Amino acid sequence: MNADGNAAPGPVSVRVWTLSTAGLDEAAVAPWAAVLDAAERARAARFAFAHSRVAFIAAHALTRAALAQATGAPPAAFGFAVAEHGKPQARLDGRSAGLAFNLSHTDGLVGVALTASPGLALGFDLEPLARRAPMEVAARFFTAIEVGWLDGLPEAGRAEGFFRLWTLKEAFIKATGKGLTQDLSSFWFAVHPPAISIAPELGERGEDWCFAQRIVQGCLAAVGVRDRGAGLAVCWRELAGREFDPAAGLAGPGERNRQ
Repeated sequence: MNADGNAAPGPVSVRVWTLSTAGLDEAAVAPWAAVLDAAERARAARFAFAHSRVAFIAAHALTRAALAQATGAPPAAFGFAVAEHGKPQARLDGRSAGLAFNLSHTDGLVGVALTASPGLALGFDLEPLARRAPMEVAARFFTAIEVGWLDGLPEAGRAEGFFRLWTLKEAFIKATGKGLTQDLSSFWFAVHPPAISIAPELGERGEDWCFAQRIVQGCLAAVGVRDRGAGLAVCWRELAGREFDPAAGLAGPGERNRQ
């Protein structure tokens, strides 16, 4: 039963693809730019640093390949509209593609989460575990409950604990589409298993949300959906950058299924 007392539908099915960009340069990703549109290529060119251009091209090529895998359309066929607060929506032949997606990129890794549930609030985030954890951010922006949980961890585990909380928070604010206009202390997480509590002023109910988290290719990944009690089933897939071809589809030797 869901929170309204009705029989809950089956769990929301989300597919997540991650693509390693470690060691890739602009020459390696240049063929991928062929599936991007002119506006995406122009945005990529505006980045000052090569690694940022590589990450942008990789993330957008992967997103288009995932959309193509889900619909059967070519990766270059999609257009994108921007919703309120800047969250992109995929369009195909001038209409909604009938999917919800969210992408993320970080040092050495890009990823996209996708579900065949148009309009679903879906958020996805990646953070590398090798990065220094800015514990001062937790002290300033997290709730006392979350800070207390972090302080109770062994010192060696606090960095991972920080990124577990951070990726969950990012998944939530990306799912709502409101980003950092939302106060990070107006909602808080229990981590094992991931569960959210939400202050009344946000107009959301914690029981309407479901989250999944995983260590993927040296990064913490988090997925969040407003499932309204249906539950969440995530299929995680990892791709090797040097074997990726967005025009060839996502199934192949470079893909490793880790359910």
